Amino acid sequence: MTFERDPTALLADEFRRLALINGWGKKSVKYKNERKEFYGAAVSKDFAAFWGTTESRLDAWQDLCRLLGFTEIPTSIKKCKQAMKGVYVNLVDLVDSKRTNTQPKTFTSAGALASYIRKTGKIFPKERAKANPLLRQFLVVVFD
Repeated sequence: MTFERDPTALLADEFRRLALINGWGKKSVKYKNERKEFYGAAVSKDFAAFWGTTESRLDAWQDLCRLLGFTEIPTSIKKCKQAMKGVYVNLVDLVDSKRTNTQPKTFTSAGALASYIRKTGKIFPKERAKANPLLRQFLVVVFD
């Protein structure tokens, strides 16, 4: 049976639905591995659809600034990067926020974001970021 994602649903809700269909127990290794894989594939696909795969698109950077709640939108990529320095956001939440037109929860430190990621299990595998230089800008170390 092929799982069809609902493009309007939150990723966590979709993963829970997938796990239920497949009978994966929440505490099982299978559940955790599949969740990481699901989030990796879904975030990669959605991020690329929303903002592309290159870090040289000013419109993508500006849209990210808007989504993160900046009131003054920078006029260059360099200024966008500077404005986002010190703003940390979970990638699963970021794509969900774009889908729902809401502002994602942000953090003031990489450590706070890493704690949130460990607590929620909203993990994006760093290996997947290599294919998208823009997405790579948002990575933090979660596990040493």
